[in-house]
Amino acid sequence: MLRKIKSEPRKTSRRAHARRDRTPFASVEPTGIPKKKEKRMEKHTQDQGAKLSRRGFVTAAGVMSAMGALGALGCSPQETAQSPTDAVDGSAAEAWNGIADEVVDGITVDVPGKPVDDGAYRVTFNGGPLTAAEQHAAIDSYDWRANRLTASQIADDAKKVSDEEAKGILLNEPEITQDYVTESGKVIPAAYVALRNRLLRVGQGVGSEIHENAWDFLMQEFTEDEAAFYVKLPNFAYFTVEEAGKATEMSADEAGSVCEDLSYRGLLNRVHRSGTKYYHVLAFAHGMLEFMMNRYDEEGFCDSVFGMCGADYGYQSRNQGSPMYFPIPAEADIVGDTEILPNHDWNEIIDRYDTLCVAPCQCRTFTPIRNGQKPGEWCDHPMETCVATGEQARYYIENGIGRQIDKDECREILQRGVDAGMVIEVMCTAECDVICQCHGDCCAILRGFIALDGDVENYRHLSHYELQVDHATCIECGSCAARCPLFTIEMTDEGPHIGNLCVRCGQCATVCPTGSRKLFAIPEEDRFPMPKDMVEDYYLKGLERAKRGYINDFDPAKLQA
Repeated sequence: MLRKIKSEPRKTSRRAHARRDRTPFASVEPTGIPKKKEKRMEKHTQDQGAKLSRRGFVTAAGVMSAMGALGALGCSPQETAQSPTDAVDGSAAEAWNGIADEVVDGITVDVPGKPVDDGAYRVTFNGGPLTAAEQHAAIDSYDWRANRLTASQIADDAKKVSDEEAKGILLNEPEITQDYVTESGKVIPAAYVALRNRLLRVGQGVGSEIHENAWDFLMQEFTEDEAAFYVKLPNFAYFTVEEAGKATEMSADEAGSVCEDLSYRGLLNRVHRSGTKYYHVLAFAHGMLEFMMNRYDEEGFCDSVFGMCGADYGYQSRNQGSPMYFPIPAEADIVGDTEILPNHDWNEIIDRYDTLCVAPCQCRTFTPIRNGQKPGEWCDHPMETCVATGEQARYYIENGIGRQIDKDECREILQRGVDAGMVIEVMCTAECDVICQCHGDCCAILRGFIALDGDVENYRHLSHYELQVDHATCIECGSCAARCPLFTIEMTDEGPHIGNLCVRCGQCATVCPTGSRKLFAIPEEDRFPMPKDMVEDYYLKGLERAKRGYINDFDPAKLQA
């Protein structure tokens, strides 16, 4: 008989059964600062006498920013210290007074709380700028397990700010008039501070600002005038050059020239509708990071990207109401009882568009370069796997980050990914702008799920399907365990045991010789209403993060008062 599979606690360690004989999984580092990076960080501390510098913002309603800053160093508040969630009505600063001069893994951390404005507080880790190795270690060692929420806590967290208040936070960006001077004396012009506040709102945002290097990407990619121009553009909307000119007090020709230049540099999106060219502001990801793929091998680029993101960036993305990408069935015929849902059949998506292109996998390009390797050296999966459709494909082709393909080649590429055991994921829009082929040993998103270590069920709307197994017909051959791209199926004396990282990709069903494994659509009322396009997706994600108190603007005038 068929029965639903529920996640159960893992019986053995992830590393013990998930990786088996696949060596690339060794690159998935456990929670805590890796030994090699720890030694580099200790040496930096000894040589320079520097303490790590972090800056984060917390409110009583938005504790995760502070937890992210602490988690970045692999530490958490002492059990005797009250957390900001318990300290309300102006007492959050006192809650942090007991956390000072903590020594964690050889790193000295000073965490004073200081009132800023209307119950908002900052947590500052005193010291100078970080090296690239320290940035990487901070992000890699973020303690997901110490800071995760239960499903009920996530639901409760969403009620911290009303819809109307959240909308006001999202759409009303503060006017920044004062430059920011970092602790080492580096001057960050006000235009860049305002630009980061804007990117904080769009889509997944950029996480808490926790170190000086958070400004490097913006100052490297935008001139000061371009930054000032960008924050005046309409947000969460498509706009023409005429509308851009009106918003920025420039002529349409002048504004159009700047928009076109920014779009070809991967900093604005460019689409064509009914013969008219439109633009829209991009999120950091999905957006700028992907659209600048041809820049990854430039010296310092990858380091500036990691400097941009706060260590809680990934954590915030899990609590934004919807995933950036979500898995769809690897094949249509593994869906039982009902037809595959709209926008979930990759063959149908291909048929829908005349313009298609393929680009190298962003994850398998970026991460090896960051680690001093060549693209593709990190794992043995295919490299050309990122498919873009329609206007997104046109953008990729015109910007030189993808090559045009026909429908037949597109099908061959996606089928090759299915045969290689990849998870087929689509962007969280009805337009299905991008189709990714991902694997748990190399994909940033799936590695993030693995880092959650069992908390993936709390990632809401991850899939519109549930996996069901007919144990009466299962012959316990182990094909499913060998195939699982999240390494979450373990063969036990009782047969295949599904851990808590199942994303319902259906890869296990594609290799089941008895057809014992099937995906079934969840009830319609439980499905996530898909955003129409990228702009609406950006808005909805930003609104959800605003409800949770994650959007805390950086204002030098308040911080330095």
